[in-house]
Amino acid sequence: MARAENKTRKSTEFKIKIIAIVVALCLLSSYVVYQIIKVSKAEMETQFALSETVYKVIETKSFVLRDEKFITNNASGTTVSFADNGERIALGDTVSIIFNSPDDATSYLKITEIKESIQHYEELSGQGNFQAMNIDSLTSEIEEEFIDYLEAINSGDYSEALDYADSFRDSVTGKQIAVGEKLDFTEQLSTLYSELNKLEAVDYSYTEVRSDMAGYFIGESDGYENVLNYDDIDNIKASDVEMAISSSPASINKNVVGRVVESFNWYFTCVVNADDIVSLEENAEIYVNIPYQGIERLPVKVHKIGDRNSEKVLLILSCSLMNESLSDLRIEEIEIVTEEYTGYKIANSAIRTVDGVKGVYVVRGNLVGFRKINIVYSSENFTIVNNPEGRDDYIKLYDKVVTKGVEIYDNKLV
Repeated sequence: MARAENKTRKSTEFKIKIIAIVVALCLLSSYVVYQIIKVSKAEMETQFALSETVYKVIETKSFVLRDEKFITNNASGTTVSFADNGERIALGDTVSIIFNSPDDATSYLKITEIKESIQHYEELSGQGNFQAMNIDSLTSEIEEEFIDYLEAINSGDYSEALDYADSFRDSVTGKQIAVGEKLDFTEQLSTLYSELNKLEAVDYSYTEVRSDMAGYFIGESDGYENVLNYDDIDNIKASDVEMAISSSPASINKNVVGRVVESFNWYFTCVVNADDIVSLEENAEIYVNIPYQGIERLPVKVHKIGDRNSEKVLLILSCSLMNESLSDLRIEEIEIVTEEYTGYKIANSAIRTVDGVKGVYVVRGNLVGFRKINIVYSSENFTIVNNPEGRDDYIKLYDKVVTKGVEIYDNKLV
């Protein structure tokens, strides 16, 4: 009996030892697997597939050529401009007034300012327009105008910023009226009319300057108007452009009041490396950036390409837009955007070839999967790829792309 009990006890202890060993081996195996996964994760680097646009640009210096004619006047005194740079004017329009004295000019400007203020307050007095407006619409308009004002300040366009500031002020006042607040402008109008009557009672001596041509107005002169001949645009050579870019401005005639750009098109003339324009053709529609002027994606057309057999090639780009910022351009550092590519920008290290197919490994959940790619552009460090038909076996937006890792394969657990 004792022998049987002893035998049973030894058998139980043996079983316990076996179970303990099995458990220990399982724990050890789990630990090893955990460490392998941990190491695998530690060595793996990823990036999100995000949509980006990259550009192929030519950086060069350009001379801007316009069809400019001078507006002159022999009168002397203080000139007050009536047209903004880049503004379209008609034949006979008043572009400026020349006053005999600075005080007369100041008074005249004050009259203009007072008249604008009177018009502003009289418009605000017409409360019916604001009362009929939707409050939500006014609120939205106020927010948009405030954002436009900040963007104009940020871009350095202070003239436009002032316009947005005036609009913002009017919209805020309109909302005050629309919600029932009583605003009385009688006192302001009375003061303004009184000041206006005093100023208008004075006899001011001045000479009115009118334009004898239609086009875009540009104030004064920069001394570069006659460096290149606009009418000879198709015969200009690369050496002519290089000379223009390195030239100094001519002395400015004191009788010049401003200029008028008559022709619809104006030009960027520049000299570029032949290798940079291999794929460029005449009449191609591309873009120009002017970084130092804050101008981006200005649409232009390739007007002329010079002798491609030369190392340095003449390139002329035409543009038909005009505004205050563009009217100031002359000798500028520009970026010619010859090509643009949009897709997912990924590191070249992420691209793998599996069974002759190019693609990338992506992490979805806790599994690695191979996804095909369509390459649209490659550089030394990155590649732009896309999924042209939105297929499931191709890369997708926000995929977590593996850029670094060892022993990466399809359906790997991470």
